[in-house]
Amino acid sequence: MKIALHHIAYQIGYHPNEMARLVHDGEITGEVPGNNPQSKDAWVDLHSLRNFIQWRRDQGRIDTMFYDKAIRHIDKHLRR
Repeated sequence: MKIALHHIAYQIGYHPNEMARLVHDGEITGEVPGNNPQSKDAWVDLHSLRNFIQWRRDQGRIDTMFYDKAIRHIDKHLRR
């Protein structure tokens, strides 16, 4: 399931430019046409994003509060 990159980025605490870089680097599945994360055509896959957040937590690179907030917002969109 995909969602607009700029919409989910702010909800989970990432800047859209940072998330666009993660998409470009292949860390998260998505697409950023024209390298513009604010574009309405820029998207990210929610399952890929959820796996990425869990992976970062397993590595100890994000704290529990950030993890809980991110997963809560991602799961909210996955249930729709």
